Amino acid sequence: MRLPLRSRLAPELRRELEEGPTWAYEWRLGRGTVTQVHRPFLPELYGSCQEMIEAPVREVLTAAGRDATGIDIACNEGWFAHRLLDWGARRVVAVDSREMNVRRARLLRDHYGIDPTRLELIEGDLFDLDSERLGRFDVVNLLGVLYHLENPMGALRIARSLAKSLCVIESQVVHLDQPAEEGKPPEDRPTGEVAALLVHREPDAATRISPLAAMPGILSLIPTPAAIVEMALAAGFADAEVLQPPDRYRELRSERAIVLARC
Repeated sequence: MRLPLRSRLAPELRRELEEGPTWAYEWRLGRGTVTQVHRPFLPELYGSCQEMIEAPVREVLTAAGRDATGIDIACNEGWFAHRLLDWGARRVVAVDSREMNVRRARLLRDHYGIDPTRLELIEGDLFDLDSERLGRFDVVNLLGVLYHLENPMGALRIARSLAKSLCVIESQVVHLDQPAEEGKPPEDRPTGEVAALLVHREPDAATRISPLAAMPGILSLIPTPAAIVEMALAAGFADAEVLQPPDRYRELRSERAIVLARC
């Protein structure tokens, strides 16, 4: 962050660091203090996403002008909400269903000296988000959440209702080597893959690998990249494209995809 850090860690933030659990993002808090992430590959994974989406997001926010806005749905600790501010948003709303994530996001917002009127934090379910209450946003982030949902189509419809210009979707994906005829995309959208969803039952709270992963016990539907495109179009976006990662990230991102859905 380019914003000034507090010279010392607030007691609440220090306690959060000491008591755990580990973090989703590697936050540099000053004086050599860095949050410990719960998987070593995570900084490169979200770093690759950040690199791939920065230019198109900046373009939209710049075009929107001085009052550009963004919403980060399932924001976790708020990493990409901070990036939206860095990239030109005047105001960002960040939403997460977990009390711990919102608590950490609030501690980080205060530590980095961000005005709460510029970064509003909401603890709540994405399916309760209402454009009539919240308004609409130039950029909608739907990062790392679609594949954790029983109703991914409903989530995309909500994202579309909130979006003025762009929705950025990042998801774990599956690839099908033998696409079924029924699921092939239309000829004007040749992706080479079938639009399909893989059913995955999330482990319960006692056995799941990470306390930061999906809600326990639900049925997750993991899409193919082509499915994300078709679902975004069905939700009402005017077009959707799968971003191709730079060569240095191809192996890292082989099981994930980023889709830009435009209004």
